[in-house]
This record gives sequence, C-alpha cells and structure tokens, in this order.
Amino acid sequence: MSAPANLSPEEFDSIKRNIDQIRVAMLTTQDKGGQLRTRPMATHQLDADGTMWFFTHNDSNKVSHIRQQPAVALGFSNPETHVSVATSGQAEIVTDQDKVNQLWTDSLLDWFPEGKDDPNIVLLKVTTTSGECWE
Repeated sequence: MSAPANLSPEEFDSIKRNIDQIRVAMLTTQDKGGQLRTRPMATHQLDADGTMWFFTHNDSNKVSHIRQQPAVALGFSNPETHVSVATSGQAEIVTDQDKVNQLWTDSLLDWFPEGKDDPNIVLLKVTTTSGECWE
C-alpha cells in the first residue's frame, strides 16, 4: 500500500518513522451509543504500509466496538522529542495463531498469563487511512 490519498509519501514516511519510536498509542473506538472510548494500547508491529498490530482480549469492549464500527483513531505522543502523531484507520479483528506466534513477546504475560495459546487472544489490525504529524 502506498500513502493514503490525503498524504504525500513524505508525510506518510514521517508518520511511520515517528510512530515506530513511540510504543504506546491511545486507541479510540465508538460504542454502540455513539460515545467515543479511548484507552492505551502497546503497538507490537508497524508494517511498512502503515498497518499497526495490537494484542487484546476477544471479550473486551474495544473488540465489540470494532465489530460494530471499524473506524478508529490512534494518538501517539513522545514528550522527550515533542512529537505527536494522530492517525485514523479501519480496524479488524484477526484470529491468526501464526501471526500471534510471530508477534508474541513474554512481556505480554502480564495481560495474557496463559501465554500465546490463550484462546481469548485476538489481534487488532489497523490499516491507516489518514494521519498528521507534529514535530
């Protein structure tokens, strides 16, 4: 995937470069009543095309929200470098054990004490559709 239509390749590269240096995102979803809900999420992989991967529990509210409304927003901030990034995109729930195995790190045991074979693990795949970067 090339840069989204509303971003130049340079803007898209700046967004990816800065996101890659910020490990925690603030993910915003919309509940069935239309209310926005935001929570911190650790980014586990950023693909070259801007796709981001996150671990979560299948029975979480965010998964329920995404199944009803896949449009999401992500915010990133690095207070040390004074860089902030905001993106929006389409989220999907991925239940692919091979991808879980590929992305798994033992730091996830705090949230998934049963390990990478926990049947409640799903991945959030967020495809970037737009974004802004303030450096």
